[in-house]
Amino acid sequence: MKLLYFDCFAGISGDMTISSLLGHGIDVVKFKEELNKLSLSGYDLKFGTAKKNGIIANTFKVDFDEEHHHHRTMKDIEDIINGSLLNDNIKEMSLKIFHNLADAEGKVHGLPPHEVHFHEVGAVDSIIDIVGTSVLVDMIKPDKIIFSKLPLGSGFVKSQHGLIPIPAPATAELLKGIPVYDNGVCGELVTPTGAAIVKTLAHEFGAIPECEFESIGYGAGNKDFEVPNVLRTIIGTVELKKKVEAIYILETNIDDMSPEYYQYIFDRLLKSGALDVYITPIFMKKQRPANMLSVLCEEENLEILRKIIFEETSTFGLRQYKVDRYALDRNFKVVRTPFGDVRVKMGYLDGKLIKSHIESDDVKIIAEKTGLSVQAVLNVLRQYDGA
Repeated sequence: MKLLYFDCFAGISGDMTISSLLGHGIDVVKFKEELNKLSLSGYDLKFGTAKKNGIIANTFKVDFDEEHHHHRTMKDIEDIINGSLLNDNIKEMSLKIFHNLADAEGKVHGLPPHEVHFHEVGAVDSIIDIVGTSVLVDMIKPDKIIFSKLPLGSGFVKSQHGLIPIPAPATAELLKGIPVYDNGVCGELVTPTGAAIVKTLAHEFGAIPECEFESIGYGAGNKDFEVPNVLRTIIGTVELKKKVEAIYILETNIDDMSPEYYQYIFDRLLKSGALDVYITPIFMKKQRPANMLSVLCEEENLEILRKIIFEETSTFGLRQYKVDRYALDRNFKVVRTPFGDVRVKMGYLDGKLIKSHIESDDVKIIAEKTGLSVQAVLNVLRQYDGA
């Protein structure tokens, strides 16, 4: 499995992302050809290197005429990207990053996302940063993207509205649900664009897993801090191992208990650590109809689950045995839909996506809020990629 890991020990911004990803043997000519598919003019791309605390890192800058520094709405940006000759994957990734950014800016300023006017973000350089990041990820084609936890920085930064605290309000909004920490550096380490990239691309967060390094890229930030102001990205190969887990099954046959109470028993078992609970109709001796209660669990929860079964059912005995469970590699991705963000469970075999499933709890919530049937909600959601 091809892994792309973002080691954000000095934070992340749009230009740092591009300059770091360019360090993986990317053909710069092809990269520029992709960006030329956008209907943008009046800018020039500058590629170079810088030394940060002894580390040589790539630099990337967009020079543009002030006349092209427009304040654009989300609709303007959608028109630019959708009207380009970029492939659908790049368009979708770019728009997701911008939509996340618009949502955050809208919440901060009390506006619907489509009414947000991007200031610096609407400028040519920021469009290039976001679309360029999407182009490079599409060129690398990782199977999984993992980010380290993010350092916040501290102090204040200038904006169109004057001085604002670090992290900027939009950045803070984007960082909800993302692990962060204070590394003691005074300055803006995570920009709104950088935070939107993280929120959109990350499959998960944490330390780099066991893998074999293929290439390492370093992208330099503009400022100098006590820590090297670079973003390190790593492309590695993860050896996929068949996931075999040892779990236990508790079973008992019940022929003299009202089925009215099974829901309560299921809830107690699941809340106490059961991985799954199910009933199988069976026939016992003298052809008496009965139900076999089965509970899947890990070893650490055996004692409490046995106790619940004895307390809450009419059984006088149960069976316990150990089994091997094989599971697909899985993660969740969030899909933007007319109903809002919906979670989709993704299943991978040998690094390849082989199935996806819309999270049923999200479907139920949408159905309850809208008054639509579950099937009607599913019919809409299935029109969206990955849902």
